[in-house]
This record gives sequence, structure tokens and C-alpha cells, in this order.
Amino acid sequence: MSSNTREIIDAVLKVVIDQVPTMTVREITTIPEHPKEGDAVIARIDVSNNRLVYCEIDGNGSLSSASVIDLNDPDEALD
Repeated sequence: MSSNTREIIDAVLKVVIDQVPTMTVREITTIPEHPKEGDAVIARIDVSNNRLVYCEIDGNGSLSSASVIDLNDPDEALD
């Protein structure tokens, strides 16, 4: 993964996190873990014991979607 790719991903995630100033980030993981330039990425942002934020980032560095998942809600259970 180039440093430019990681910088783009980090910048997109910072925009998402900055939009919710009370959100405390515990951990961020990405799939793939080591993306290459042009790869689409899914980021999982662990914000509490029972909530996650999922972000999809296009291969061009644009945020395509973001959603909050409540792990206590059976309708939002992760597979």
C-alpha cells in the first residue's frame, strides 16, 4: 500500500469522524487491511461497546456510504 493510499483513506475517515464530535473512536480497521491504490475499502470504526460505524470508500477516495450499526438491535445484527 502506498502512503498516498493510506493518507486518502485516513482523510476520508477523519471527515466522517469530525462530523460527529461526540463520537469516541476506540479502533479503526479496514478491509482490505493493506489496500492498494484504487482499491475500494470498507472501514469499521468501533465507537463503543455496542455501536460501530461502517464506511465504504470508493477506489477513487470518495466516501460512498456510512452507517451506524447498533449491535444490541437484532434487526442490525452483523452476519
